[in-house]
Amino acid sequence: MKNNFGYSWRAYLIYIFLVISLFVLIYRIVSLKYIEGDFLTSKGKSMLKTSRLIPSIRGSILDRNNFPLAVSINQYDLYALKDFSKEDFKKLRNFLLLNKDFLDIKKLNKKTLIFSNLNFSQYENVKSLKLSGIEIEAFQKRYYPLGEQAATLIGFSGTDGFGLEGLENILDTELSGEAGEEIIFRNASRRPQIIKEVVQGFDKKLTIDSRIQFYAYKHLSNYIQANNAKGGSAVVLDNISGEILAIASYPSFNPNNPQRKIKRNRALIDAYEPGSIIKPLVAAKGIDMGIFSKNQLINTSPGFINLSGRIITDPKNYNDITVSEVIAKSSQVGASKLALLVGVDGLISGYKEFGLSKPPNIFFPGIAYGVINSRENITDHEVASIGFGYSMTASSLQLAQAYSVFANEGYLKDFKLFIDNFDSSYEQRVIRSDTAEDILESLKLVISDGTGSLAKLKNFEVAGKTGTSHKASSKGGYDQSKYIASFVGIAPLKSKRLTIFVSIDEPGLNNYSGGSLAAPLFAAIADDVLSYLNE
Repeated sequence: MKNNFGYSWRAYLIYIFLVISLFVLIYRIVSLKYIEGDFLTSKGKSMLKTSRLIPSIRGSILDRNNFPLAVSINQYDLYALKDFSKEDFKKLRNFLLLNKDFLDIKKLNKKTLIFSNLNFSQYENVKSLKLSGIEIEAFQKRYYPLGEQAATLIGFSGTDGFGLEGLENILDTELSGEAGEEIIFRNASRRPQIIKEVVQGFDKKLTIDSRIQFYAYKHLSNYIQANNAKGGSAVVLDNISGEILAIASYPSFNPNNPQRKIKRNRALIDAYEPGSIIKPLVAAKGIDMGIFSKNQLINTSPGFINLSGRIITDPKNYNDITVSEVIAKSSQVGASKLALLVGVDGLISGYKEFGLSKPPNIFFPGIAYGVINSRENITDHEVASIGFGYSMTASSLQLAQAYSVFANEGYLKDFKLFIDNFDSSYEQRVIRSDTAEDILESLKLVISDGTGSLAKLKNFEVAGKTGTSHKASSKGGYDQSKYIASFVGIAPLKSKRLTIFVSIDEPGLNNYSGGSLAAPLFAAIADDVLSYLNE
């Protein structure tokens, strides 16, 4: 009995163990199939295949003639792997003229760079060797053919491919495109399978002409250096097409140098008190409102005027002069009287119609738009100041666009920086065409009989206006030793095609006025540009 009982007990134990094992096995099968199935499947696939990104090629920035201002170039780095041999090295040495001794690199325990920046020809030659002990990694390098000439406008992108400054930054999304993705199977073929198509970056075409940009930057930098100035800007507009042909700023930087020191675009970022450049806008508003005419006499005697207890003076007593002569001689007294006749409301509305104190429709980071003193209970002296270019600020681009109104028969165009498929730039009437012609005649007097004689060109007739303004002092008031010299001109008068604006910040005290410094700078740029355009 005991033996039977013992046998029965052991049998039951075995049966129970087998049943439990069966249930465990069934549970494990179900678990592997339905609970852990997705995880194990993905784990298995990950062991059989790997994925990698397919980088997109960053779009180029081109000038109006398709000359590259920013372009991505494919370059390659050559690495030696663990099984890199002496025979491999000898084959590469013939192609690449390697200076390294093989003894320096024969004991490789990790991937090692042996040659950087292969050009495409070298890349093709090395690839044709089909060496197993090497690996070639491709990367993109951004190159800027115009260098510092356009750096403050174009900006640059970093080593990771993202735009960091200028147009490279503001257009980053369009230029970058979108990376693709591919799967590589770990089998004999290692054939890749693309699972996400790469979207290449879009090219952006500017209205900038690289040759005109070169002329503007060359002369601007030369004049600034020759006169020990702090900096400056130059803007060239095509009045007919409504396009920006050049935006130059100095000092600049070399965008191709990784150690570059960033400089701002003074033509777009800086807003300053323009001084006498503003006087023709005051006269245009007054003439257009019917308050006075270009030939109306303004009494500037005895050469100064007291407004709100402050004295405004001219270099000498001009006595009775016409409105046109107020512009030609740049009379502060005359401009003050014109501003008071127009009134503060007329001045502010007029300036805004000319595009001042409003953001230009240019896609650029941190672009300036300036301000105008419009406080309540404004004094007569403050109104006069607004009339001769103080108590207000504007950028170089804004002032250039404002003067284009006189070339475009009273219309202000919405100047473009990008070439697209849209029609010509938007325009709106600011003053009557006869008013624009009156001001243009006055600006001709500035060149022939006024402060802008050094802006004359040998082969072309031009019109324009000088400006010399004191810079504000950090201690309040104005610094009597710091100036901004400027000139804006329309050339040639036959076609009135171009408006060119130049400014020089803090020139040396031996030569600092708009007439003596900025006017000849305008002439140098205009002469080269007009010859290039065959005007």
